[in-house]
Amino acid sequence: MPVYIVIQNGESYPNAYNTYNLAVEHVKLRNADMLKEANECNVINVLENPAGKTYLYIEKGIHIYILKLQVIYTS
Repeated sequence: MPVYIVIQNGESYPNAYNTYNLAVEHVKLRNADMLKEANECNVINVLENPAGKTYLYIEKGIHIYILKLQVIYTS
């Protein structure tokens, strides 16, 4: 089962998410003020990259990566 980690301008969010859509929703919540400005420069509603590293961009230099990581369990 994968988890999704959000990295915004080099710093990770404090939580891991169990779906890509949940990670994107938290990005939108955290950056709601800037997204209200409805600028065409925003690139936030993108499909998940099958390679596991999806790039999002919000105006004013906010660069976001959502990384899909596999959880490894040991017994």
